[in-house]
Amino acid sequence: MTIIDYFAKTAIINLAERADRRAETREEFKRAGWPIENTKADFFPAIRPMEAAGFPSVGVRGCFLSHMLAIKQAKKEHLANILIMEDDIAFIADINSIAAEALQELEGKKWGFLYLGHEHHSDLPSETRLEKISEPLLLAHFYAVNSTIFDRFLTFLEELLQRTPGDPAGGPMHYDGAISTFRMQNPDINTFIVLPSLGYQRSSRTDLHPLSLWDRWRVLKPLTAGLRKLKNRIKRSAG
Repeated sequence: MTIIDYFAKTAIINLAERADRRAETREEFKRAGWPIENTKADFFPAIRPMEAAGFPSVGVRGCFLSHMLAIKQAKKEHLANILIMEDDIAFIADINSIAAEALQELEGKKWGFLYLGHEHHSDLPSETRLEKISEPLLLAHFYAVNSTIFDRFLTFLEELLQRTPGDPAGGPMHYDGAISTFRMQNPDINTFIVLPSLGYQRSSRTDLHPLSLWDRWRVLKPLTAGLRKLKNRIKRSAG
């Protein structure tokens, strides 16, 4: 059983205009031997709002709303869980064998969040595939949410949208920060991470912030794209 088989549905957050990221993600799925763009795993239309509305940027708000909408859709469809990826996902080479061991360890455990991609450094033995954690985590590019917390988590996200930036209870913020804030306020919800991290973010042009000099200048774009591809190949080899 692969990761795609295990979870009820996989949503890959993607802006319509980012055809480049869709193509690269298809290649990642092909390397992993997984089907894509079907009833089990498909691209999920991301939101690009008109204004930041208290968030650090329009892109950050769009990311937040897109993840929230994916979970709302999972709830509407009465799914048991949902696996969410961002469209710059890249998988480690031996993802299938490690994931199979991790998902076997997950069986019978009560969980709310499962991070398959992360930057957490563990001191556990190398043969361990799951670690239960309580501390905040960065990134939300490859994670799963259990239906048992859909209602509580979505209520929190909706309330966060109504608050002002810097509110002690949590106001507009990066989506990964919102997950961590929710987890800190709800310590009864179990969070696990897979060891080692099964996926990382490809180097690509970001949609969260204004374009860098490298992406704005047309003459530099080919060089930038080439350097990013080289960086991704190095990461994949290391993984």
